Amino acid sequence: MSRNGKQRAQRIDRQYHTLSDRFVHRKRWFGVIGFFAAIAYSSWLFSSRGALQVSTGDLSRAHFAWNKSGCENCHLPFLPIRKDAFGGDVPATISQNNHNCNSTCHAVTDHFGNQTLPNVLASESCNSCHREHLGFDRSLVDVADNQCARCHLKLENVAVSSSKQFASVGNFSNADGHPVFPFEKLEKDPGTIQFSHTQHLRPGQPKKPGDRTEKRIDNIPEKYRKQYKDRLGSNDLIQLSCSDCHERDVALPGYEELESFSPVISESRVGVRSNSHLLYKPIEYEKHCVACHDLGGVEHGLDRAETEAAIERLMRMRLFESVKRRGPESKMTDVEIEGLSIRWNSLLTDKTEGCIKCHLSADATSNSIVQPSQIASRWLKDATFTHGAHLMISCRDCHSEAYVQNEGSIDSERDASQIMIPGIKSCRACHIQDAEDRSSQFASNKLVVSADCVDCHRYHVDPPKSLNPSRIGSVSLEQVRALLAIEKSP
Repeated sequence: MSRNGKQRAQRIDRQYHTLSDRFVHRKRWFGVIGFFAAIAYSSWLFSSRGALQVSTGDLSRAHFAWNKSGCENCHLPFLPIRKDAFGGDVPATISQNNHNCNSTCHAVTDHFGNQTLPNVLASESCNSCHREHLGFDRSLVDVADNQCARCHLKLENVAVSSSKQFASVGNFSNADGHPVFPFEKLEKDPGTIQFSHTQHLRPGQPKKPGDRTEKRIDNIPEKYRKQYKDRLGSNDLIQLSCSDCHERDVALPGYEELESFSPVISESRVGVRSNSHLLYKPIEYEKHCVACHDLGGVEHGLDRAETEAAIERLMRMRLFESVKRRGPESKMTDVEIEGLSIRWNSLLTDKTEGCIKCHLSADATSNSIVQPSQIASRWLKDATFTHGAHLMISCRDCHSEAYVQNEGSIDSERDASQIMIPGIKSCRACHIQDAEDRSSQFASNKLVVSADCVDCHRYHVDPPKSLNPSRIGSVSLEQVRALLAIEKSP
């Protein structure tokens, strides 16, 4: 039987809202309890243990001591630390966060502060590039390339205006994505040493193969023969290798073949590296040159006045020794005295036996006999390069120009002006930025590695003025090692 609306309405008690309902009571109590629980939980989140509830992951090795407690060391109260958070891009907030990093633990400067516009620096926070909470093994200096490209793709928008032409840098692997190395623009080696790698890596180091200048073990003074007894090649000619002049700053037993004349590199070396071996030691005349270029007892490196005094002193000694050997009634003949004088004084002027055989002559008005050598200790002044990171390849792989074994005479001037450092094209053969390209080339080249910006470049380091190309040889090995140590820090 159907019912109309009035009949259905009569079934509902009009006072139903005043009736007791246990379910309604329960919901009200749950609401009150939840409200106070939310307040308590929110308050707890501000404690050191509660802060872990909002952590996005473990801290890196550098900050892992604060992984379970100590969030307040980095996170300031009521201030967002990330730029993409609400209010995180406010310059005042960024400044406070950056100051907290620097005043608490770090003492770093702005990223090239003297070259970057102030408003750009004011908008950059430490954590924009140095991302935390990405895991224990994540390095804070492993900055993503896209962070670098934000500024370096259009440096004219962020750099202080100057006459310097800005180069856009975005991709190392592309020819137009990264400028060539500075020394590739030099017309010749800034060093003043007249040295030919081609001649010194020939068997016997002759001017021309087969001529009388070939060196055998019995052609050098006896006291130096032990040093070269293991360097005998065909016809008992001395065959030098890179290590005879270029010594590692840290000895690495088992890797001697890398500097040998005919290296044999095993594939097992792929990925092997040393963080201790950075550079090669400077060349020293007393260790590397004296066996073949003896000055007859005159100390190397003296200026003109000191050399003349040394020659005079040696002449007296020789005269005394000669008289003593022949007896009190014996004297040196005029011819013998003249011969000795010519021999010593030839050091000042002779191009075949004197100082200027290897060095460029100094100005006639200078007290120095030769110009400063200007041998470069570091060629890539804006980047970090270490030989220890390249133990999987030999010297010959990169410095092939030094091994040219032509049959003709040596062109000393041409050889001395050559820069034996490979250009960026050589680096691109192994350093590939795109992961898919690396994977596709790995089958044919096991030495393929990444080409991330941080592989070569470090931050917060303005290169010292003493490292500019015009003074590239004036830097000591200790200075370079100190600079590299700074660049490896966050």
